[in-house]
Amino acid sequence: SSDVCSSDLEWSRQFCRKDKVFLDIGAHTGTYTISLAKDCKKVYSFEPQQQTYYALCGGVSLSNLTNVKCMQVGLGSLDQVGPKILNIVSYDGGGSSLHVSADHAVIEKEQIEVVTLDSLCIKDPIGFIKMDVEENELYVLQGAVNTLESNDWPTIMMEINNIDRKST
Repeated sequence: SSDVCSSDLEWSRQFCRKDKVFLDIGAHTGTYTISLAKDCKKVYSFEPQQQTYYALCGGVSLSNLTNVKCMQVGLGSLDQVGPKILNIVSYDGGGSSLHVSADHAVIEKEQIEVVTLDSLCIKDPIGFIKMDVEENELYVLQGAVNTLESNDWPTIMMEINNIDRKST
């Protein structure tokens, strides 16, 4: 979300390494990506929502970061792979989810592409993962088991707000 606590960001910095990759899964407009890129070999930033993805790319470009790869896809499990509907709940891009919540009214829907992390075959060693995927965490992890295992189970920080959502 857009209200990133600076202490969370600074705490995260300890897991970044110049010889390892940082994965920003649910990057939003790139607060973590832009702030931590200089501490990492490379950053892969995942943001499926179109307008938010454009803001992410703009921020990365304006920050003159050459070690960041932005990807306009959602991550999930093998069962979720393919075109899916993203439920947009705010105009700032925060809170959008593949799942429907009683807490948030859906103001728009957008078709996105979902892939597994394993399908991306990231070759560089992964050192840290930040995940903010609005109740899709378990599915992302299910689609990432091979990647996590082959990278000796890197540190993962997740934002979790609500566990009462139903899949659509």
